[in-house]
Amino acid sequence: MKRITTALVFLLACLAATAQEVTLTVEAPESAVAGERFRIIYTINSTDGQFTPPKFDPSFSVQGPQQSTSRNVQWINGDMKAVSSTTLIYYVTVGAPGTYTIPAAQFEAKKVTVSSQERQIVISAGGSPQQAAGQQQGQGQVKAAGDAPASGSEVSMKILLGDREVYAGEPVTGMLKLYTRINLSGIQELKFPDFKGFLKEDIETPPLRSLETEVIDGIQYGTGVIQRFVLYPQVSGEIRIEPAEMTVLVQERTGARDPFFDDPFFDSFFSSVSTVPRKITTQPLTVRVKSLPEPRPADFHGAVGSFTMESSISGTDAKLNDAVTMTVTLKGSGNLNLSGEPVISFPQGIEKYDPKVTVKSSGTSSGTKVFEYLLIPRNTGTFEIPPISYSVFDPKEEKYVTLRAGGFTVNVTGTPGQEESAAPVYIPGEDVKYLGQDIRFIRNGKTKLAAISSPLVSTLYYWLWFALALFVAVLVLVVRKQQIRRNADTAGVRNRRAAKNARKRLARATALLKSGKKEEVNAEVARALWGYLGDKLRIAQSDITRDKCYIALRDRKADEEMITELDRILTATEYSQYAPVSEGESPAALCERAATLIGKLDDVLD
Repeated sequence: MKRITTALVFLLACLAATAQEVTLTVEAPESAVAGERFRIIYTINSTDGQFTPPKFDPSFSVQGPQQSTSRNVQWINGDMKAVSSTTLIYYVTVGAPGTYTIPAAQFEAKKVTVSSQERQIVISAGGSPQQAAGQQQGQGQVKAAGDAPASGSEVSMKILLGDREVYAGEPVTGMLKLYTRINLSGIQELKFPDFKGFLKEDIETPPLRSLETEVIDGIQYGTGVIQRFVLYPQVSGEIRIEPAEMTVLVQERTGARDPFFDDPFFDSFFSSVSTVPRKITTQPLTVRVKSLPEPRPADFHGAVGSFTMESSISGTDAKLNDAVTMTVTLKGSGNLNLSGEPVISFPQGIEKYDPKVTVKSSGTSSGTKVFEYLLIPRNTGTFEIPPISYSVFDPKEEKYVTLRAGGFTVNVTGTPGQEESAAPVYIPGEDVKYLGQDIRFIRNGKTKLAAISSPLVSTLYYWLWFALALFVAVLVLVVRKQQIRRNADTAGVRNRRAAKNARKRLARATALLKSGKKEEVNAEVARALWGYLGDKLRIAQSDITRDKCYIALRDRKADEEMITELDRILTATEYSQYAPVSEGESPAALCERAATLIGKLDDVLD
C-alpha cells in the first residue's frame, strides 16, 4: 500500500509538471574577447522532451553540452507543486573578431515545441590567432578532418590516419579512436588487424580512463584515443587495412516497465542497470603507396623523410693503439628505425668496429639516430677520414636529397712495434672493454700430469643406486597402470566418490543455512541425496526415481528403516518447495538427518 501511495504521488507530480507551460531560455554574454572561452546556457522548465541545439557559426569552437536535470515536489499550504528543469551549458571559443548571431535552439515536448530567442555577441580582438588556437587546444580536442563517427551509431570507433597517400617507407601516424553517445563501463577485448604491407610501431598511449566531450555535426559524443601508432608502408600500390574489432561493455536499463507508469522518471526509479557486451568494428581503409622514383642514388640506404646530418670525433690527435670515437647523427622526421648505416671509407691503418646505433624518438616518427664508430689506429702518421655522403628521399620535395657531413684528419703518434697496452677487445652485446692486450698466450713451461681416481661406473655403489632407480621406475609404472585402469571405470569412480561428493553438498547446505538463505538449503539436501543414490546404485540422473532406488536398496540388503527414513527426507525437501520454511521441518534438522542416513547407507552399499 505504501508503494502504491508513493507511486501515485510521483504520478501526480509528473502530471503537474506536464500541465505547466514549457519555456526555453538562453543566457549568453553580449561581448567577448577573441580566443577566450565563454558560456552559452540553455534552461528548460521540463525534463521530458528532446533538445535540438542551434547551428552554431562554423568559426565557433564548441564543447559540450554539460547537462544537468532536477525534479522537486513542493507542498505549499496543502497544494502540491512540481518543479522540473534541465540546464545545458556550451563552452564556446571564437578566434576571429566580429559580430555573430547565435541561432535559436528548440525543445520538443510531447505536444508542444518551443524555441529560444536569437542572441548577438560581439567578439573583439584581444589576442593573436596563435594564442587563441593554443587556448582552444588546451580546453579539449578539436575536430580534425575525417574525425567523425559512424553515422547513426550509439557507439563506434574509427582508425584515423595522418595521410592516405604516401611514398613507400614514409611514416604514417595513426590512432584508434572511440566515439559513444551512451554510457560504457569498460573495454573487454581489442583486436587490431594484421596491417599487411606495413610495419607497425606502437606509440606509448596513456590508458583510456575517461572520455572527453566533443560536439560533431551538432551531436555530443564522448571520445577517447585507445592507441596511437606509426605505420611504415613496405610495398607500393593500394594497401587495404582490415577492420579492427573491439568489445565494449554497455550499460543498459533493464526491468519491465508498467504501462500505467510509462514515464522516464518512473523508468529510472523502478528499473535497474545491467552491463551488456557489444562488439564494434572500424571501417576498412585503403592507403595509396607510391613507389620511390628510379634510379636511386648509390648512397641511398632506405631513409625516407626530412633529415639533417652531422658528424663529430672525440679527437684529431691520437696515440698508436688508442681508441678514437667518431659519431654520425641523423636528425629529423621519418623512418629513423629503418634508415641504414652510412657507408664510410676509412683509410688503411685504422681498424673500425661495427657501430653502436642509438635511436632517440619523441614518441612519433621524429627524433635522432646516432651511429658511434670505435676506431683504433694501428699505424702512425696522418690519416684522412673522407666526408660522408648520405642520400634520403624527402616526400615533401618528392625527390632525393643528399646530406653531407665533414671529414676529419687524424694525426697518430707513437713508436711502431710497442706493446698494445690499450688495445680493446670487443665482446658482442657489450661495450668495448680494455683488457690490456689483444692476445693472451698459452702457458709456457713444464707441466706435471697426474692420474685421476678410478671412474664412477666401476664402483659398487654406482650399480646399487642404478638398480634402486630401476626398481622405483618399474614400481611407478605398475601403480600408474592400475590407476589408469581404475579411472577408466567411470561408474566405479562415481561409486567411490559418491559419499565424498554428498558430504560436500551437505557442507554447502550448512553454509547456506549460516548465511541466512534457508530457502535454498532443502534443495541442496535433495541434490546431495539424489546424487549419492545415483552414483552408488549406478543409476543415471535422467532415469532415477524413488521406486528404482528403493528396489535397488532392497536388492543390496538395506534395512526397511533406512528406506523409510530416505522417503521421509525426500518428501520433506519436496514439501519445502510448496510451503513456507516455517511450516515444515527445520533445514538444520534435515541436514543432520541426511548426513546420518548417508553414513548408514555407505556401510551397506560399500
